[in-house]
Amino acid sequence: MSPRLFANAVAALCGAMFLGLAAVGPVSASELQTAVEGADASAGEGVFRRCLACHSNTAGGGNRVGPGLWGIVGRQVGSVDGFRYSAAMTGSEDVWTLESLNAYLENPRAAFPGTSMGFPGVRSETERLNLLAYLQTLKDQTE
Repeated sequence: MSPRLFANAVAALCGAMFLGLAAVGPVSASELQTAVEGADASAGEGVFRRCLACHSNTAGGGNRVGPGLWGIVGRQVGSVDGFRYSAAMTGSEDVWTLESLNAYLENPRAAFPGTSMGFPGVRSETERLNLLAYLQTLKDQTE
């Protein structure tokens, strides 16, 4: 039995729920959206402090070691002008959705093999959900 299947079975037996999700986390886009809506964007801003060494989080903040993250949700992967992306990113036709960001933030090298991002990922599901809630706030209010 796979670890995920085992965890799902245990969660079902125990009735373990977190933000309306089984203990191993969201499995569908709608479940992830619901979880992010229930997450704490303020706590996510605290998680984002780890990212500030390499990424800006303000409109017009520009690129650093990593690309600026203003407007990241809904943006095409590898599309920030003036940033030199790895081949793993420039060859992607993907869009940064909550699902793709969740996978990337959990394990960047697994989500985009060959990425140049050295950050190992955010393993805590709660921290990732909070971070995703915060990343959704990084946009112009008219969007």
